[in-house]
Amino acid sequence: LSSISSVTVTLLLMSMFLFLNVNLDSVTKNVEQNVQIHVQVDREFEDEEAIKGLEEQISKIPEVEKVVFSTKEEELEYSIQLDGTEESEELYGPYRGEANPFMDAFLITVKNGDTIKDVTEKISELDGVFYASYGGDGTGKFMNTLEQIRNVGLITVLFLSAVAVFLIANTIRVSVQSRQNEISIMRTVGASNWYIRWPFIIEGMIIGLIGSIIPVLASIFLYKYLLAGTGGVVWSSMFKLVPAEPLVYQISAVLALIGVFVGALGSLLTVGRLLRWTR
Repeated sequence: LSSISSVTVTLLLMSMFLFLNVNLDSVTKNVEQNVQIHVQVDREFEDEEAIKGLEEQISKIPEVEKVVFSTKEEELEYSIQLDGTEESEELYGPYRGEANPFMDAFLITVKNGDTIKDVTEKISELDGVFYASYGGDGTGKFMNTLEQIRNVGLITVLFLSAVAVFLIANTIRVSVQSRQNEISIMRTVGASNWYIRWPFIIEGMIIGLIGSIIPVLASIFLYKYLLAGTGGVVWSSMFKLVPAEPLVYQISAVLALIGVFVGALGSLLTVGRLLRWTR
């Protein structure tokens, strides 16, 4: 019972960090998709051939995933719609047509958010680029912070797995030591080490499986409750929680498999070590 309860607590913590990691990964990808490099094209490169050549140069940069061209007319309309007020229309509306002060631009999406600063610097050096920006160091730092939190969560999951193996191994060790006479008799009549190991391995797997029941139920119902309570959004629309299905069932399966695996591993390591003795 003490081993099962220890595994339960460990898997509950592991469940929390698994959900955190999955949602942070989703948020990071969402941020990466929404953060783009805005590249203004020099007015001397506004003819079709020059723009096409510049687009090809940008596309050849390995870290670039997508390049979208935006005309200066589209840039003007976007600026008006971004504010969405009558004042914005009054301020920018008269500039439609020949008086348009905006420049043609490229909207660039990178494959990995960590490279956005380097890609911006590379693009800035190309002929025909008037100015390239991605939101400043704050955007890069924010994405790096999300990545670090995600890495900490992964390390924590691995640490908790090691703790679960240690707890189950200690339980099996006590069980093996209390059955030394039976094991000695089995060895004497010719039982192989694996024949002796299997009952303990199965015992460890059962301990791990039973210990995963409460974490599995908690993962399903609490995450659905969290989604219902928050509407699936935390702070802003950029921080959307991953839908419950099939996530809760996937993590539940992972928890059950981890419980069975660490139970079997803890038993295997302990029994294998304690069986290294002569008859």
